[in-house]
Amino acid sequence: MRQSPWRRTGLLIGSTLIVGVVLTLLIRRLPPHLEKTYGDPLKALVVLLIGGAISYLLERALFRIPSDRLGSRQLTTLRFLVRLVLYLAIVLAFVAALGVGLSSVVFGSAFITVIIGLAGQSFFGNLIAGIGLVLFHPFEVGDHIVFVAWQYPLLMPSFPHEAMKPGYSGLVTDINLMYTSLITDDGTPMMIPNGIIIQSAIHNLSRRPVQRFHFRFDVAWTIDPETFLAQGAERLRHLPFAVSLQFVDLTPNSFSVVARGELTDMTEEVARHLVMSQLAPLIQALTAETASGR
Repeated sequence: MRQSPWRRTGLLIGSTLIVGVVLTLLIRRLPPHLEKTYGDPLKALVVLLIGGAISYLLERALFRIPSDRLGSRQLTTLRFLVRLVLYLAIVLAFVAALGVGLSSVVFGSAFITVIIGLAGQSFFGNLIAGIGLVLFHPFEVGDHIVFVAWQYPLLMPSFPHEAMKPGYSGLVTDINLMYTSLITDDGTPMMIPNGIIIQSAIHNLSRRPVQRFHFRFDVAWTIDPETFLAQGAERLRHLPFAVSLQFVDLTPNSFSVVARGELTDMTEEVARHLVMSQLAPLIQALTAETASGR
């Protein structure tokens, strides 16, 4: 009979603990002079190895739980809390293995001073930010988000004449103690420190039923604006989404048109392609008519 994944994980964790106990007993049976010199460091090493193995086994089991079984929010919270408790237990066990009393570590004024001093630094800042992400749920694993952060600026574009937000878009794959993992829209894995995410403006695309889009483009003055807007609107009526054209700006050589629309099950890049596929032949036809003098 095939064992369930959780039963198999439990057996592996139990076996790992037994190995740890055996190694600890072997260390205690070292000659007194060796045990006095190397006993505590060896015990601390055993704690790190056993703790790391148990952490790996539990995380692997948690990631095998389908999100529709517990819900993505509950599953993300569970993974984060298990990691937090495990790593805290490993750190305390490591310190205890070195022969330092837990009470003095936890309640000692020096320890508290150090923690408060480091809380504003990168490590503890990311850890605290990760707790905030799990508690307040600006997004969940599986959500498609765009985060805008001043730490990752983008160059200003020369076209389409508008400033772009320094945003990065992708699918959230994990939220751990230090990083939030994304698969960006171009398929590149990306890991962002939680401290940066918590300071960012976050657009959760998965929580909006309709996505609005707009983009600008220029048309030469050789084409009559009213003719272009009327015939362009007629062509765009056949698209699977609503889109409108507006005359918004002008230069000595061209006028600017903005296309606006709403999408439900399509990316902005695909919508832009469909719009321009309709308008490009129209621009070519009107340009040819003007050149022929008609």
